[in-house]
Amino acid sequence: MEFEQEVRFEPQVAFEPPAPPPVTPPRPPAAAPAPARVRKVPALGEPIKRWAPRIAAAAALVGGAAAIAPYAMSALSNVKSRATTVPEKQPEPAPAAPRRPMGTLSVTTTPPGAQVTIDGKPRGVTPLELSDVGPGKHEVALKSDAGSVRRTVTMAAGKTVTIDEAIFAGWVAVYSPFEVTISEGGRVLRPDDRNQVMMAPGAHDLRFVNNALGFDISRQIEVKPGEGATVRLTPEPSKLSVTATDAAEVFVDGTRIGEVPLTNAPVALGTHEIVVRRTADGAERRSTITVGVAPSALHVDFSRPGN
Repeated sequence: MEFEQEVRFEPQVAFEPPAPPPVTPPRPPAAAPAPARVRKVPALGEPIKRWAPRIAAAAALVGGAAAIAPYAMSALSNVKSRATTVPEKQPEPAPAAPRRPMGTLSVTTTPPGAQVTIDGKPRGVTPLELSDVGPGKHEVALKSDAGSVRRTVTMAAGKTVTIDEAIFAGWVAVYSPFEVTISEGGRVLRPDDRNQVMMAPGAHDLRFVNNALGFDISRQIEVKPGEGATVRLTPEPSKLSVTATDAAEVFVDGTRIGEVPLTNAPVALGTHEIVVRRTADGAERRSTITVGVAPSALHVDFSRPGN
């Protein structure tokens, strides 16, 4: 079947096309909402277990801070005090005193090797030379196995003093109105036929005893090398009292000392002959008595023959 179509041509009229509408950029799609988080509720004991170490540490820090707080405050106060205190000006040191001039002491002994002591201070052994001895008097002691010697020296600045001693034995001679036992430190010393005792030089403490008389005395003796020292014992007199039945005179070793009654007459220690002579007829009574340190007493009865 055929169709016919009529085509018409109309005149074209010029026109401007309308402006295109503004283009709006597309919006991004909205983000999907985040899924809600579900919080898990812990058991009752779990927070305590988890935070216990931290709580303990915090408590320890708090306790330590509380303990040291007083010391810290005191130290801070001291620092502030030192910072605010103006230091005092220190005095300048005094100038050193000039050195005192000294003397020299030279000491030798025979035999050598003696210990030297000056004013009680040990200084060495001989032979010895000391250049630091001050001026003035000094006590020098020399001691060896053979004995000891003491000397007093006078030193002068810039001068030399020499001591040369031979340390060997000396002796002691003892004189007493009665016999005595001589001892030193409990050791009995035997005198020779000249009544002398050989001793080492130096100081000795000697004891003299007579037991019968009750006599006991000590003396300090200084013995010098090769020289003798003399000891004379002169004890104080004792006391004698004499009584008699008749009037009489009293004689001691032939010397008249008084009449009876005789009281506390001084008599030397020792053995004495006592004669009591009756005044009326000269009759005598003789006695030998030992007068010791203690007072002695004698009574004569003329009515008894031979008394």
